[in-house]
Amino acid sequence: MDLHSPSPQNGSPGYSFPSLPIVTPDPPRRSEREKYGGLLYLGIAGLAAVIGLVGWFVHGAWSHRDVWTNIYVLHDESRPEADRLTAALALSRDPRLNERQRWDICLRRPLPPVARYLLARSLTAEAASADPRGYALAVARSPDWPTWLRLLLTRTMAYAAIDGLDFPYEPLNELAQNSDRATALWATFVLSERDADREASLAKLQAEVAGNELSSLLLRAAQLRGTPDRQRELLDEASRWIDHHHPEAVRLFARWKLDGDRILPRPAPELH
Repeated sequence: MDLHSPSPQNGSPGYSFPSLPIVTPDPPRRSEREKYGGLLYLGIAGLAAVIGLVGWFVHGAWSHRDVWTNIYVLHDESRPEADRLTAALALSRDPRLNERQRWDICLRRPLPPVARYLLARSLTAEAASADPRGYALAVARSPDWPTWLRLLLTRTMAYAAIDGLDFPYEPLNELAQNSDRATALWATFVLSERDADREASLAKLQAEVAGNELSSLLLRAAQLRGTPDRQRELLDEASRWIDHHHPEAVRLFARWKLDGDRILPRPAPELH
């Protein structure tokens, strides 16, 4: 039909126009900031925090890879004992291993005794600082501990005592009466740092001095109360005495020797 020709309207001729679609314009689009407001920035901050935490965890795991490797080697019973002891030596010297981890390792009975000795020997005054009473009671009353372990952990209390940490009397008195003479002397030194027990403890150390190098070292350290740096030097010397002269330590290291960063088996004595 001709668009300009008339079309009938109500039965009469006329004109009509083609129908056109109705176009509705889209509403104006809002930006992401307008949609979410402050939540957008909160989400971005949260995402950045998550990425940061993941990065921190990955960095921590990577930077501690030597620690985890040594812990794995130490606990792997299929490894040669020399390798396990070398791993324990590295852990005992690694500042990234905290006091709680050292404590847990030195108490694990399935581990080689020399490895446990090295970790117990590396404990510092910090090990007892969180709970002095609980620490002292554990050292004094835990059953079936080897003599060398109780001795080394008593020694740790001596370092804590010169830093001002106060331990309860009861467990210290029990340790001061221990059948192991060295353990009793170290506990007596800790008692000498207490005002109430000082005179009696000094007298006991003095009575043991004759022919006893350990008692002499501990007595000199006790007499220097109030000068922790000088006391610490004498306690370090007394600690070395344990390593080289205490029967339990001598027995443990009879088969092993330190060689720098490694522990190697001692050569078997030649038979003539």
